[in-house]
Amino acid sequence: QINALKLLIANYPLYAVCRILELDGIKVYDVVRPVRLHDLHKREAEVGHHPSPLSYVETTFLLLFSPHQSLPLQDHCYYHGTIVNDTESLVSISTCDGLRGYFQTAAQRYLIEPVSEDSSGDHAVIKYEDAQDKPVVCGVTNTSWFPDYPPRISKARSRAMVFKCRQKYVELYIVADNREVRKRIFEIVNFVNIVYKPLNTFIALTGLEIWTDQDKMNVATPAGTTLDNFNTWKNSQQDVKRHDNAQLVTGIDFDGPTVGLAFIGTFCSSLSTGVIQDHNPRAPAVGATMSHEMGHNLGMNHDTSSCVCPDSTCIMAAALSYTIPQKFSSCSVDQYNQFLNSRNPECMLNTPDYTKILSPPVCGNGFQETGEECDCGTVEDCKNPCCNATTCTLSKGSDCAVGDCCYNCKIVPRNTECRKKRDDCDLPEYCDGKSAGCPEDVFAVNGHPCQDEKGYCYNGQCPQRENQCVKMWGPGTVLGTQNCFNQNSRGTYYAYCKRTDKYIPCQKQDVMCGKLFCSGGMEDPNYGRYVMFGDCKATFYDDPSNDFGQVDTGTKCGERLVRPIL
Repeated sequence: QINALKLLIANYPLYAVCRILELDGIKVYDVVRPVRLHDLHKREAEVGHHPSPLSYVETTFLLLFSPHQSLPLQDHCYYHGTIVNDTESLVSISTCDGLRGYFQTAAQRYLIEPVSEDSSGDHAVIKYEDAQDKPVVCGVTNTSWFPDYPPRISKARSRAMVFKCRQKYVELYIVADNREVRKRIFEIVNFVNIVYKPLNTFIALTGLEIWTDQDKMNVATPAGTTLDNFNTWKNSQQDVKRHDNAQLVTGIDFDGPTVGLAFIGTFCSSLSTGVIQDHNPRAPAVGATMSHEMGHNLGMNHDTSSCVCPDSTCIMAAALSYTIPQKFSSCSVDQYNQFLNSRNPECMLNTPDYTKILSPPVCGNGFQETGEECDCGTVEDCKNPCCNATTCTLSKGSDCAVGDCCYNCKIVPRNTECRKKRDDCDLPEYCDGKSAGCPEDVFAVNGHPCQDEKGYCYNGQCPQRENQCVKMWGPGTVLGTQNCFNQNSRGTYYAYCKRTDKYIPCQKQDVMCGKLFCSGGMEDPNYGRYVMFGDCKATFYDDPSNDFGQVDTGTKCGERLVRPIL
């Protein structure tokens, strides 16, 4: 049976002639060919020199998405979007050389790609299940967070809610070996961004390194070896741009069915890395794998049978089979929120400098990028009257669209409070009357007494040993006794003040500032390994440069006594 497919692509209506052909082992697919017509929206496009949104119709489906404006024409080619009247739809397409990408209706997933090198020639539209050949898996088998990842200083409940409510950002650094190309990376990141958008998390590609001559580290077939090598190489580079997360995309075939591997729960640390095999010629499939491995870095484990998945499969499924996942399960969402609240990954609250983002800007992704005055999301999603969603420009008469110092599309007067004082170690911030954004969050000077003089402020926090014990051992934990802390004068692997190539004991007056001792709580600590004698419990780590079993820097450990930076 031959089915006709009809598409209308903005100023490129497509008519379809269905053929029985074979492409990369796929027996049947629909073929469409773009035909250029006169520009129907020329006057509208000339306003502010912004192109009008593209529209695609597939049988009864209208796909809407908008490009960005200010780059050269060849860079206006990465799109996000939706299908009109289909709340379950998703569109992620590149038009750099013809149409290439992924779109989904409520009932079916499709891939579209050129058949010929001519960008205006034949294009194949393929049902995604026809495009896969064999299941592939993630190499992660450990379902707990990385044991030596540092526990964070306890924060107030109101502070934890900041992560749940605020926009979060991932400054992503990608390294591709000489089997990869730049344009394909952009297509992959375009898909990853759509996946994380429901989690209020924007993926900003701030670094891209392509090894054109030879690999700069040993890329081996065991995925674990490659992950360790990549992490070591990345941390040894002095000129790597600032980033929160790094992923290696390689064309090597990892051992077995493994196509990706990453550390778990290590975001905002030196172990915030993953490795991805380019296992599929279609970018969305590799984008799903990158989303999966990044999910591990963000504290997510593999889905189990108890997880509720809104689709047939979700991003954190252990195996990627015949369906491209685009959503996270209930377990993944819960684990992500748990990670945010317990680890407080501060790096995710830093808004990226949009001038440093490498991937071509996308009007409609909800993040203001180079050349945009605003970005309120897709035409269907945008509820901001200050922003024109089709052009990503301010609406007529508007001075601003978003920001704590923007109200009713106008910048508020100077000295208007835009961020309240959060606690004893915080300070309020005020608008400057010129910018829509609130000034950088500042805090009280280090050493200022806090929480009824139980502690001293340090970098905006009020660290206390009691809270650190609860963080390490769970509710019900209390601070160890003086007899426990007296062990720090011994200078052993579990009791000392400073660690170099040997364990340096504390002076008598400093024993309360060395190794942290606690009592009660859980049998095993949340992080690291432990030693116990009597009612005294302490943790220790293998890495001498990151021993987080010590009393935290800046913590009050006696009258006018603070744990120093060592």
